Parts: sequence; C-alpha cells; structure tokens
Amino acid sequence: SVLIFHTHGTEAFAPTEGYTYEEHGGSFRTTDEACNMLAVGQELARLLKEAGIHAVHDRTLYDYPDYTASYDTARTGLQQQLQKYPTVKLVIDLHRDSAQQEDGSQWTTKAAVNEHPYWEKNLSTALKLQAIMEKNHEGVTRPLDLRKQRFNQDLSTGAIIAEIGAVGNTQQEAMNGVSALAEAIILL
Repeated sequence: SVLIFHTHGTEAFAPTEGYTYEEHGGSFRTTDEACNMLAVGQELARLLKEAGIHAVHDRTLYDYPDYTASYDTARTGLQQQLQKYPTVKLVIDLHRDSAQQEDGSQWTTKAAVNEHPYWEKNLSTALKLQAIMEKNHEGVTRPLDLRKQRFNQDLSTGAIIAEIGAVGNTQQEAMNGVSALAEAIILL
C-alpha cells in the first residue's frame, strides 16, 4: 500500500492558458483542487491503482488556512491515516518546489526527494526510486537532500518527500513528472 498526502496541498504551478486559479494563502497557492497539488496526487494515485497497487490519497489541505502550522497539522493527520491503513509500506508527502532565480523569475525544476528518521530505510527507498527514475528518464531527478528536520518522516519506514516540478512549471509538466514517479514506484 502507498499513502499519498500533502503537507502543502495548496501549492500550485505557473498559470498558463486554460490553467488559472484564484490565489489563497500566498503566491502560487490555491484551494482549487483542480489546480493545486491535490490534482497531482490524484494522478499519482490513479497511475498506481491502474498498476494494481493499493493507493490511498489524503486530500486534506494541511497548509490552509495556517501555512506555518502545516507540518504539525499534517503530522496528526498522517498518524490517523497510518492507524487506519496499517499495511502502508510507502508514504509520499507530495510537494511542488519553489525556486526563484536571481532575476526574480521562477525556476523550472525537475524532481527532488528529501528524507529523515527511519532515515536509513527512507534513504534506501529514495535512492532506489531515484535510480529507477534516472535509468528510465535520465536527468529527471536532482540530488537527494538530506536534512536534520523530521518532516514527519519518523512516522514510517517508507516515508519520503517528493517534489514534482516548481512554481515555474506548468501543471501539465507536473502531471508528466508524476507519471515518472509512479512508474518508479510500480517497478520498485
């Protein structure tokens, strides 16, 4: 089983023709589920289910209305989900990266994975997923980013943060990126 959730579910991508939204909670953030990370998470869940993998998608907006408490709020929700679904082997906190260039424009990125406690097992999982993704789509990932913060990854031995795209990316580019992550999860 795979559990997908979003500490920062209101994260959205660069507006494009046919993809516009009203901002809530800051720049490039919206509660519109068709335009925020919930849409990307739903696509990941769909792709995994298509491959016969049990995927649970927690659609709670843990960062709205209080972004600063999002990790604490998500921790409580994640604990509840892990109690409800004790067979979960992989926990994915699906984000959108935010990277600004020197000129103030938004950077278009690829994928990044961050992890911590049960850090050895989580690092192993992240490295395996990264290796699969790089083998199948060279250049799609960035180096893993190891940090001292928990980011709620101490709640499961299979917990990672996966950042799909950045503010400068379009939602369609994020959907393309999440398909590479789904493919790696299926192969793993």
